[in-house]
Amino acid sequence: MRHRTFVGALVAAAGIAAAALAVDAQTPPGPVAAQGSGTAAWMPASDADFVRALAGANTTELELAKYVVNRTKNPDVHAFAQHMIDDHSAAAVQLDAATRGTNLHPAPTPRESTGAGRSLVAVLQSDSGTKLDDDYMRMQVAAHRRALAIVQWGAQNATNTGLKTLATNLTPTVQQHLQLAQAYLSAHNLTPYDAPMVVPIPGNPNPTGAGAGTPATGIPNNPAAPGSGSTSGQQTTPAPTPAPATSPQP
Repeated sequence: MRHRTFVGALVAAAGIAAAALAVDAQTPPGPVAAQGSGTAAWMPASDADFVRALAGANTTELELAKYVVNRTKNPDVHAFAQHMIDDHSAAAVQLDAATRGTNLHPAPTPRESTGAGRSLVAVLQSDSGTKLDDDYMRMQVAAHRRALAIVQWGAQNATNTGLKTLATNLTPTVQQHLQLAQAYLSAHNLTPYDAPMVVPIPGNPNPTGAGAGTPATGIPNNPAAPGSGSTSGQQTTPAPTPAPATSPQP
């Protein structure tokens, strides 16, 4: 009952945002329509990209929600996390059904879970109390802006009929998730992460399009430090130490 009350209350509180998002859903997706920093860098370019991106988004959401649902003491955040588990579990099953009998299959879960999900869970592992709640909900706005852009792309551009139908059906669900996260941030005077990290599509060697044939590596921004442009987690090679000067032998 608490879960239903929370969801209903936040949707009502986000009524104006809901109307705006309904208009946005009619906007052709792409780099201009998509929201959030770095959005254009990972937009799907094919049905296969769409399947991988949606599977990765589902897995990331499930990892975050399952981590938070058993640790938060906030009943509203608990209800939201459980809502994410329910909806993204259902979306994963629907994606599996839509790709059955085709050569389009989601990447194996272990491969996906080494990316965005583990990076963001690592951030939450250093949190506790209200900071855990706030950081999780701040992550949700950027994550669902990305997810909305993905399903809008699929609804408009997927060539596989099953995938196109799935994306169309998922769009209002993802919109609701975004509204809930935005309403929480508004109620708690919080802002979303300014620079969500670019999440590579599993199996895509060049997710940022860094140049023809040039794989993009590293994490451009660390979500643990919003707006800081941190490159925490990237490997760097120390500069070599100059050899000491030697005196000529007599």
